[in-house]
Amino acid sequence: MGQLDEPFIKFRLKFHLICGAKVVMIPHLYTMSFQEKPNQIFTVGLTGGIGAGKSTVGRVFETLGIPSFDADKYAHNIYLNDPTLRYAVIERFGAYVAITSPEGRYIDINRAKLAEVVFNSSEALNDLNKLVHPAVRRGYEDWTQSIAGSVPYAIREAAILFESGADESCDFIINVSADLELRKKRVLERDALSIDQVNSRIARQLSDEERSERADYIIFNKQKSELLKQVIEVHEKLKTVASK
Repeated sequence: MGQLDEPFIKFRLKFHLICGAKVVMIPHLYTMSFQEKPNQIFTVGLTGGIGAGKSTVGRVFETLGIPSFDADKYAHNIYLNDPTLRYAVIERFGAYVAITSPEGRYIDINRAKLAEVVFNSSEALNDLNKLVHPAVRRGYEDWTQSIAGSVPYAIREAAILFESGADESCDFIINVSADLELRKKRVLERDALSIDQVNSRIARQLSDEERSERADYIIFNKQKSELLKQVIEVHEKLKTVASK
């Protein structure tokens, strides 16, 4: 990929994948302008609502040799490793969300208590995102430097890819879609959350329709037997696009 100084026009093809049906390609015209960084890697954003199964899709890509950066997992661990961010979060949300040592030092963040605060307030959630996402972005940039040139493309997985603005640095975007009731069922079986808590988290995210409209690829994650075929189909197309 060469260096681009002027705004340019590019066509995105939206591949709506339905197992057993023909792939539908819809031209989507958009404009963008950017200055590429050295060793920038072709980036595929992977997103989906809670319970849609984006992490499962990310693991399938990894079995195909494509590395995946899980932004949500990175953010979950970052408070322990980044004291500056940790103290900024505590300053904003109070000692209530802090984990303290026997000596009284703030050593980590209680994720459950933090979630309790931010998923009940749009303002609090926005404030948290403003604190966390610059650090996640730096983590992703460092990660891509270590793999650039060794793979055709990389996956950047994030639940709030669009909300955080991370989609702007992606070359293509995949939305993992699933029926809303199935998503709720998966989360209730997986996490120690009540149905009210699940509904609250869903309400704080973009709707599946909004994500699908803004994505280039849609993978429908209803049954595992259908998932692999869809991921392989997308993977083959992405290898071709990324090599151009």
